[in-house]
Amino acid sequence: MATEIGGTKITFGDPRQPKALPLSHPKARWGEFGRKTTVLPKGYVRRRGCLPLPCDILFDRDIAVRLRDGVVIYLDVYRPVNDVLKIPALLAWSPYGKQGGRGNQVLDDFPFRMAVPLRKLSELQKWEGPDPAYWVQHGYAVINADPRGVGKSEGDIYHFGSQEGRDGADVVDWIGEQPWCSGKVGLSGNSYLSISQWFIAAERPKYLAAIAPWEGLSDLFGEGLALGGTITTPSLNFDLQLLQVNAGENSWENATQMVIDHDIFGPYHDDKRARVENINVPAYVVASWSNPIHTFGTFCAYMKLTSEKWLRVHDTWEWPDYYDEVNRTDLHRFFDRYLKGIDNGWEKTPKVRVKIIDTAIPTTRQGVDMTFSAFPPPQSIPMKLFFNGMDGSLSAAYPPSSRVEYQVKTGGCEFIYKFETDAVLCGPIDLCLAVSLAEAADSDIFITFEKILTSGYVGSQLIVPYERLYQSFLIRAANRAGLAPETQVLFYKGPAGQARLSRREPHPHDNIPGFRKANMEVRTFVKQHETVLFRPSVGPIGMNFAKGEQLRLRVSGQNPAVFPPVDQATLTVDNFQNPNETGVVSIHCGTYDKSGSYVTLPLLSQC
Repeated sequence: MATEIGGTKITFGDPRQPKALPLSHPKARWGEFGRKTTVLPKGYVRRRGCLPLPCDILFDRDIAVRLRDGVVIYLDVYRPVNDVLKIPALLAWSPYGKQGGRGNQVLDDFPFRMAVPLRKLSELQKWEGPDPAYWVQHGYAVINADPRGVGKSEGDIYHFGSQEGRDGADVVDWIGEQPWCSGKVGLSGNSYLSISQWFIAAERPKYLAAIAPWEGLSDLFGEGLALGGTITTPSLNFDLQLLQVNAGENSWENATQMVIDHDIFGPYHDDKRARVENINVPAYVVASWSNPIHTFGTFCAYMKLTSEKWLRVHDTWEWPDYYDEVNRTDLHRFFDRYLKGIDNGWEKTPKVRVKIIDTAIPTTRQGVDMTFSAFPPPQSIPMKLFFNGMDGSLSAAYPPSSRVEYQVKTGGCEFIYKFETDAVLCGPIDLCLAVSLAEAADSDIFITFEKILTSGYVGSQLIVPYERLYQSFLIRAANRAGLAPETQVLFYKGPAGQARLSRREPHPHDNIPGFRKANMEVRTFVKQHETVLFRPSVGPIGMNFAKGEQLRLRVSGQNPAVFPPVDQATLTVDNFQNPNETGVVSIHCGTYDKSGSYVTLPLLSQC
């Protein structure tokens, strides 16, 4: 069990909560513990209103597995009752608790279960994991794991990195050697269960046959807590609170404190970057345009994959997308091909499938479906637009020299492009800013892209496909009235980006065209009034624009990020210094040396 990496001692716990959440805490929702094998009969109902089991399921509870360093962790296994046929298995790996329908995160914690009705799930699934009711019926085993430190598993809880990768790889190979297993194991699940797949698969366990990362970054710091070189209070608080509510009997790795204490990155931070390029099994990758946590990182990971891969980009929230019947059937075909060897024509599936969003439509799942041979789409044409500080426009013509300034604490500036014909934008965004700074040593810069409708309103789409009109109505009303600020995360307006001026240098060996990552190993401050060119980290775009609609690009010092609430979490970061308390940022346009600010958009079609 690692206590330091590259000479950097790992911080465990927090003075306010040194150990993991006790199993007796209501948030843990801890159930019975003890080795037990039972048959859950067809028709069994885990709780009133949930999906009855469509078949008998053999349930092996609290199986002890010893990892390579001697630590013992516990698994629950759901599999068909018939022991004659050897079957493939799906592993769900996360610290949220393995007990079906329990754990520290459940859909009931969110408004209207985030459009995943109770009747659609058996509640045997762990949070964000595959439902045994479906997969066992179709000849798969589902394994829910409590990683080290979680629940009754021994050791301390780790937060991604090579330790978790090795542990997960050990479990994959334990599963593959079980007498009931065919020797084929897949990884499934979204968010944390997706991130863990990158780390586990990079270890190349012997029996791993396929992965399906469903919205998950692959670099905790470069794509998450320090995206664009910024380290901000909202992202730190969200990560800290997720860590706080993990339940177990020992301590927990405080990765949040590690990024605060060690903002010059080294071996520890590099350990939190999955070696995606090492993955050698087929991958079905799912991303969205709108996820505030995972969008940038999921695309980065997909781009780095060298194994056979498919990408699907959807237009909704991750949980209803993962449990949607059509998408689950699609995933079933993928696993049947690579875990069962069924020749079902999966290879003919388009390599890239995307849903183009129209934020003029207030509800999700209304976009246009497109397919491509790769991402970015080979058909896209770079559309370069220059910032014009004289009139606040974005223009294909190089503008006269000017600058626009704003106070970082309260202000910002906007630039607008009007579409003269219908257009579709799909792919990475290349944004280059010519910036100078006064009255401050450093500054965080935040960028947003929005559609301005012909009515003058900003396009905004509720990305959760609620079943009932009253549910959508209540969410919209709460958001408009400011009664629940966290509901902002459920509305998508367009891509976003961010960067810290002192971290403007690109990462020397981990950069992907269109997905810039900051070099956090150095800090280069800007001299007062010195103009520098740099490229912020910006998420990709998949939007259409009708004739007369406008694209508004806003640059400001205010962080627009909103994260989902973490139920019953109380910890927040203390005394964290925000660089955007003072200062004036100037955006330089049309400079004489032709190095002014511009944005290059991926124009797919214009007609």
